[in-house]
Amino acid sequence: MKSEKKTRVVILGGGFGGVYTAIHLEKLVKNRPDIEIHLVNKDNYFVYQPMLAEVVGGSVGLTDTVSSIRRLLPKTNLYFREIDGIDTKKKEIVLAPTFDHSAFHLPYDHIVFALGNVTDFRDNPGLHEHAMPFKNLADAILIRNRVIDAIETASTLPDGELKQKVLTFVVGGGGFSGTEVVAEVNDFARKLAKQYPSIKNEDIKVYLVHSKDRLLEREMSERLGTYAGKLLQKRGVEIIFDAHLTSATPEEAIIDNGMKIQTKTIISSVPSSPNPLIEALEYPKEKGRLKTDPTMLVEGTNDVWAIGDCAMIPLAKGNEFAPPTAQFAIREAKTLAKNIVAHINGESRKGFYFKALGMLGALGHHSAVAELFGKFKFSGFFAWLLWRAIYWVKLPGISRKIKVLFSWLLDAIVPGEHVQLKIEPSSGIIQLHYEPGEIIFHEGDIGDFLYIIADGEVEVFHKKDGAETLIATLHKGEFFGEMALLNQKTRTASVRCKSPTNVLALKKSDFGALIANLGNLRESFEKTEQSRAEQLSKYKKAQ
Repeated sequence: MKSEKKTRVVILGGGFGGVYTAIHLEKLVKNRPDIEIHLVNKDNYFVYQPMLAEVVGGSVGLTDTVSSIRRLLPKTNLYFREIDGIDTKKKEIVLAPTFDHSAFHLPYDHIVFALGNVTDFRDNPGLHEHAMPFKNLADAILIRNRVIDAIETASTLPDGELKQKVLTFVVGGGGFSGTEVVAEVNDFARKLAKQYPSIKNEDIKVYLVHSKDRLLEREMSERLGTYAGKLLQKRGVEIIFDAHLTSATPEEAIIDNGMKIQTKTIISSVPSSPNPLIEALEYPKEKGRLKTDPTMLVEGTNDVWAIGDCAMIPLAKGNEFAPPTAQFAIREAKTLAKNIVAHINGESRKGFYFKALGMLGALGHHSAVAELFGKFKFSGFFAWLLWRAIYWVKLPGISRKIKVLFSWLLDAIVPGEHVQLKIEPSSGIIQLHYEPGEIIFHEGDIGDFLYIIADGEVEVFHKKDGAETLIATLHKGEFFGEMALLNQKTRTASVRCKSPTNVLALKKSDFGALIANLGNLRESFEKTEQSRAEQLSKYKKAQ
């Protein structure tokens, strides 16, 4: 006897839209063995985004904002892998290999795109290399580590330009994410610095760059947005309105109004764009998001659905589209789950409609802004209590609620431990971007990297008694910095960019491992090093 063919629903993405769609589907098909639910996500946890900024300041534990997807979805088939491709003709998902070199093919009958969006730096040279995004748990941990590292390092530096750069923090974007993270960074840095007598409060500079004339321009009323801006300014944040963070180097943040901020720490919550997997699809799109009808079925299809940030969903009433917020994604998920089951049953589907209940935004230091039902507006301490209460109630799972509640109580009673959790790779090639006139390294600096020019042009020069002597001009494909690494000495010359330049930097330890195992490569570097040393010697004798 042949087994009945099962209808397979595959959900791509483990954010609010994807996880809550699976939660509701599990309830609807618990007595339906003919329907299977599958979910693909690169991580095995669900991140509660509204509280992510609190990880930076340590108000909640590093894992208190995440929940196990397997615990939330006990009846769903789960695949925690990267997605290599989507074959819409064969109706299958290609998942990346893990412990072997073979891909995994996952067929589907219905597919739900819940892939959210990503921070996109493609049109902003230098931001990809030098700005930290703020989208997920790893980003929050990296930002927290950077703030701790900056304060620790600055405490040992003499007063001067380098110390000021280390104690300067720049955040791009004045929406919810940018406003909340700049508030946490500002509070955390100033609180931490109190432990170090060598750092004064006025030494810390925090900037917020926003493209509009007030904060939370799309999210909150004018009164609350203005209040948020004034409160942050009162606490020491300098806000640069009507400007964009357009580029970055290892030494500065570059603003489109001509301003350059000397800094070692840049964080950006913008720009965001749909997941790159969405771009490759041939389905109708608007502003990079999949166009759907009010039931969330992608236009022109019969088995493709989209939800959340990657979907352009027209509301069933009026001419508006569902905004890309967690509040809407949770409600969309319930309607979508019902529509998928109805569609499989051959029944009519229901259009999605929801009117926002309100918006909440944390401003750090026991303050927030809140707007409920479009009528009631709160700010300050009461809004902060409201913010915490509402988001705490919405946390998935009773165990998560208990852990977060205890984290808040302990944070109020016992000072936090400001330790770093290093998750960055300890080796590998680093991409760096420099602007014209910037010095990559100075003569006399320690040799710590080998540099390979990917794009651009640099000049190598020697400086003595205020006079510069040009030694060489290097272009794409050439390298520099090997002399100090081969001879364990300091830099014998300075290198400056003549044009916008992208370089690949190889750490000293990795360079050593490379030439130790590749004799021919070492000989090549040594010949180049000898030639440049002779050239430098001639210039010095000529002087």
